[in-house]
Amino acid sequence: MRKPGINLTVGVLLLIVSFGISAPALWGAAQLVKEDEVEQAGGGGGGGATGGPVAVTLVAQNLSFDLSSISASPGVEVTVALDNRDAGVLHNVAFYTNPSASSAIFVGDLLTGPATGDVVFNSPATPGSYFFRCDVHPDTMTGAFVVQ
Repeated sequence: MRKPGINLTVGVLLLIVSFGISAPALWGAAQLVKEDEVEQAGGGGGGGATGGPVAVTLVAQNLSFDLSSISASPGVEVTVALDNRDAGVLHNVAFYTNPSASSAIFVGDLLTGPATGDVVFNSPATPGSYFFRCDVHPDTMTGAFVVQ
């Protein structure tokens, strides 16, 4: 006759062994999925440096942008879908070499909200930290454009 404690001990050992085998496998699979999502989405915080074209949506609402950073690889096509949700308010998105906005990379057209429009340009060939803003609201609507 079996003792009830032996069944419990065997069950606990089986649980520990199966967890020890499955946990690393599940963790590894999660890391693969996470990397694939980043590559497909073009990154977080906006667009990610993927080596290929970057497409991001930038929402302008309540006199601010929803993204504080956009990333791209050097010399790739960047598409920014500007979604101006501020009714009757002009917004654009413009990319500059630095916050002084003395040298433009690309300047998008002004849109009166609510409206949407795409801007398409090539990122600089040189990796670095650049700058984007709304030219109508340059003190409140700004962000970093990271080329890496």
